Parts: sequence; structure tokens; C-alpha cells
Amino acid sequence: MVGLIYFIGILVIILIVVIWLEYAPEWFTLKKKKSIASALNDVEQSPDEVKTTGIRKTLKPFESATEKYASPKLLRKTRYDLYWGQMGGKYEGWTAVSFLTLRFFIAVCAAVAATLLIRNPIYIAVSAFVGWQYPMIGLGGVARKTRRQFQGQLPEYIQLIAAQMAAGVSFDESVRRTSRAESLPALWMRKVLQMAQGRSLVDQINREAVESQLPELISTGMQLSYLNRGAAQQKLLDDLAAQISSNYTAQVNIRAEKIGAELVIPMVLFYFLPFMVSILAVIAFPILQGLF
Repeated sequence: MVGLIYFIGILVIILIVVIWLEYAPEWFTLKKKKSIASALNDVEQSPDEVKTTGIRKTLKPFESATEKYASPKLLRKTRYDLYWGQMGGKYEGWTAVSFLTLRFFIAVCAAVAATLLIRNPIYIAVSAFVGWQYPMIGLGGVARKTRRQFQGQLPEYIQLIAAQMAAGVSFDESVRRTSRAESLPALWMRKVLQMAQGRSLVDQINREAVESQLPELISTGMQLSYLNRGAAQQKLLDDLAAQISSNYTAQVNIRAEKIGAELVIPMVLFYFLPFMVSILAVIAFPILQGLF
């Protein structure tokens, strides 16, 4: 019981340290008046330099070591989750290397706290593992939710482009018009349009689709490349929307079928076991009283 209390205390300490490093430097800088020269210097900085504040700024010296020793597979996985996490409005300005550095830092803080408070190797290992996994759990949840929302909205967005083209509007202009919507695919397309200045829009869609690692987007980019080869544009987009919609529906049905199996363990841990412990405690208490 004492070990569990210490373990919860370690998690609280980790949370306090992360919040302090994230927000305290900004509070101190806001209290100081900026001179005109420093304000002009901030304007001349690149967006990445301006966004490097708080805990990112604190951990920046350690990023080179993380980039050197982190496995390429872990970097790719983190980059993929960060891509969709940032699409959902979270972790903006973070890179795969900086996020992995944060995970290493929290794991080390958890291990040090467990060493000082508990001094039990098992608790030290568990604390370090929880500290390592904690940021990834938050990022993975946001990325997964954003991906599913994007997949659900993508067929409707492609149909909007097809409707614009049916009215005699070119593909590029249709994309520009539909990108003003509030959906996630429209937001993604605005990013593509911003990066496609002076380049082929379809080529840029293909590049960004590969970067996202989303099968639906990669398939969309590959099929859109046929627009430049004289394919029937409206029919192609209609077929593409129908294909993505059917794939998304199939994925939803598969996830719905898996829910029953996935809920077995939580039900056993949080319902059945506490229920059995309560019943056994009520039955065993009079017996133990009679024995002692």
C-alpha cells in the first residue's frame, strides 16, 4: 500500500515538472517588457524558432543525442503520430526528435523519483516505463481520433470537388474553393495548397499523402495522377469517393465487432474482480472473527 502511494506521488511529481517546464519560462518572459529591438528580432525569427518555448526550449540541447541513438523505426512511428496529432491541433511545432527527447526526459525523471522515494528496482522500472509511455498515450489518442475523423469526412470532400468539376470548374480551382470548408480534409488541402506554390498540385498531393502514411490518401493521390492523363475526371472522383466510403464503412464494422472482445478484460478488472472481492470479504469476515 505504501509503495502504491509513493508510485502515485511520483506520477504527480512528473506532472508538476512537465507543467512547470512548459509554462513557467513563458510566465517569466511575459513579465518583462520587450524592447523594440527584441520585438523586431522576434519578427525576423523563423516560425520554428518562435515556437521553441517552454519544455521544448529546455530539452533542445539533448535532441542531437536523441536523433543519434533513437531507432529509425521509432522515429518513423513518432513522426506519423505527430503528423495527425498536429492535424488535430495538438503538439504544434514539435518534431519526432523533440517529442522522443521529452519521452526520455519524463522516463528519467520518473526513475530518479522512484529511486529517491522507494528504492525498489521493480517500482523504478515500472515508473520509468510509465513515464516513457505517458506522452505517447496522449499523442496516440489524439492522432487516432483525428485519423478516423479525417477518413469519415474524406469521401464527402471528394464529392464536393466532383460537384465543382461537374459545373465546369477546373480541378485546381475546385480544390481551392472546397479548401475553404471547415472539415479536416479541407484543412489538409489548405496545407497542400500552401506548399504547392509554383508546383503541380497533384504532385504535391502525392508527396503529402506519402508523408501522412494514410492508405486512403495515398490511393487518392495515385488515382488523381490520372487526371493529368485525360481520364474522365468527374467519374474518377465519384468512383474514388465511393471506394473510400465503402472502405471506411468496412473498417467501422470491423472495429464494432472487436469491441465485445476488447471489453472483456476491463470488465473483469473493474467489475467482476471488485464484485467477487466484496462478496468474499462479506462471507469471510464472520469466519475470520470465529477463528480469532
